[in-house]
Amino acid sequence: MPEVAGDDEGGSVLSIIGKILDIFYPRRCAICDKVLPVNEKYLCQGCEKLLKYTGEEYCLRCGRPVDDRQEYCPSCQGKEVSFCSGRSLFLYDTVLKESIIRFKYHGRQEYAAFYAKEMYQAFKKWIRQICPDALIPVPIHKARYRKRGYNQAEVLARELGKCSDIPVLTEYLVRGKNTLPQKELSERERLQNLNGAFYVRKMTQELYKNLNCVIIIDDIYTTGSTVEACARVLREEGIRKVYFLCISTGRGL
Repeated sequence: MPEVAGDDEGGSVLSIIGKILDIFYPRRCAICDKVLPVNEKYLCQGCEKLLKYTGEEYCLRCGRPVDDRQEYCPSCQGKEVSFCSGRSLFLYDTVLKESIIRFKYHGRQEYAAFYAKEMYQAFKKWIRQICPDALIPVPIHKARYRKRGYNQAEVLARELGKCSDIPVLTEYLVRGKNTLPQKELSERERLQNLNGAFYVRKMTQELYKNLNCVIIIDDIYTTGSTVEACARVLREEGIRKVYFLCISTGRGL
């Protein structure tokens, strides 16, 4: 009978393979995109200082930064929404904008591992308190998927699922309408643009009948119209508690 490699031997082989891959496909900084030194995994040392976090004082609904006298940001005051609440990790500034553009449009899917690790470290207590049944990425239309080759929210959700050991349902929510890019529209136009854009896939819903609580995963929270459109559909289909997690958000009004 041939000998089976032990854990140490197997680990050594994987380490060698990893080093070979690093030579041909070097890791790049998730912020500046420069090739990383061998001992760095996600970021250049200098880039760590450039990141701006949302902080400890945040809107109890959307997670935007607020001062310590506020419970809700101006955008959320008096607004009725379908989701319970949500959080975003970073402030959306010029530095993060360039990072997310490369992640979203230029194939830097590997950035998702960094984003997810940071999100889980920051929000793992919050996630455990919510106790979600699943993570649901915001879907993109099939035409956009064919053009881009991937859905950045799905890639992020899968990495976050690895960190948190929470199931990721990539086929549960579908984008049936190829909407205009949201960044070009006002808040009112965004809501109109997304009207009827999403639906729940019935076949997948049959496989997951007992979903009670989910977290929507997306890259950027701006006006909240995309999260709201997804949450409304999920609530209409019987999911009682809907939250969201995003990489970044603006400061709001």
